[in-house]
Amino acid sequence: MEYVWIDNIIDGLIDIYGTNNIYDLYDYLDISIKKLPMSNVLLHGNEAFYNRNFFDTEVVFIRENLTVEYEQFILAHELGHAILHTNMITSAFNINLLNLDKMERQANYFALKLVNLNIDEIIFEGFTIEQIAKSFNLPVKCLKLLLG
Repeated sequence: MEYVWIDNIIDGLIDIYGTNNIYDLYDYLDISIKKLPMSNVLLHGNEAFYNRNFFDTEVVFIRENLTVEYEQFILAHELGHAILHTNMITSAFNINLLNLDKMERQANYFALKLVNLNIDEIIFEGFTIEQIAKSFNLPVKCLKLLLG
């Protein structure tokens, strides 16, 4: 799966802002983070929800009590939606026009590359992808994007 264009966007972000720290990037891009209990209706049982309203105010609602590593990944994933899928708000009115699976794969790839996940082949030799994902506290399907 070739996502060179996403790699270029990430390189540009890091060049412009001088960091890949997810919290700093949210500050620079003026995207709010609001932590919510898992039972909050806005989350619909998901870990997070990105919203851009008609006034271009952006906020990510994220489940509270996530591990730091997983929270950073989820925030990077939602930032991927904010940057890669800028037409989501207009397209969301006609769900048939969206390829949600493709958008999720792109956002996962963006997140993995932004957090600069480094999988040392020597350390993880003989591990299954499930074991590696668990050690990084990430979903297996996300890690499969990076490892092919």
